[in-house]
Amino acid sequence: MTQALVGARAGSCTLYQVEDDLQAWVNTLDGVDQESTRQEILQEIGQAVRLAREKRDAVAGFLRHCADQEEFADAEIQRIEIRKAFIVRVRRELEAHLIHIVDEYAAPDRRGVKRLEGNISSLRVQKKPDSVTVYDDRALPAAWKDVILTMPAFVWEALLGRLDPEERATFEGRIKRTEYRADKRALAPELKKGVEIPGADLNFGDLRLVIE
Repeated sequence: MTQALVGARAGSCTLYQVEDDLQAWVNTLDGVDQESTRQEILQEIGQAVRLAREKRDAVAGFLRHCADQEEFADAEIQRIEIRKAFIVRVRRELEAHLIHIVDEYAAPDRRGVKRLEGNISSLRVQKKPDSVTVYDDRALPAAWKDVILTMPAFVWEALLGRLDPEERATFEGRIKRTEYRADKRALAPELKKGVEIPGADLNFGDLRLVIE
């Protein structure tokens, strides 16, 4: 296909024909996965550019068009993000108000669920799960943390095979990165029992609106 494109256009071409060539090459390039074929197409585009000034002008114009489209896309992304932020803010404000209305005025059913019924839908409030907040990793005791290590594979294999206390300093010196991560699943039940654990606290879940 690419050879046919070059052969058909190698003579004198109008500017529109050159632009058609460029679009055809770009479409072909976009649908090719093999690197060798992609390189062949790029080489033929370069060959076409060497044939005539009109082709060079067409390529320059095409690249300017691409740059303009990129700027347009960036502007659209920004516009959509602003629009999304506005919608999210409106939804959250309305949901927060409806949660207050349902929680204050709806009578709980036998299971304690508060719900306001419509003709084909209903609004009910549901408690979010409690969550753990770790506000100080360093203060959190080691029993409530997992450690993530990055080291050469041969060092790790040797460490597993030989856990000699005398070699601990050597292994620690070869560790590239050490990261401690709080074990929130283990922390949550203890915090719910009222156990005080340095560096962590329990956030009681708020109400959320459920539309059925």
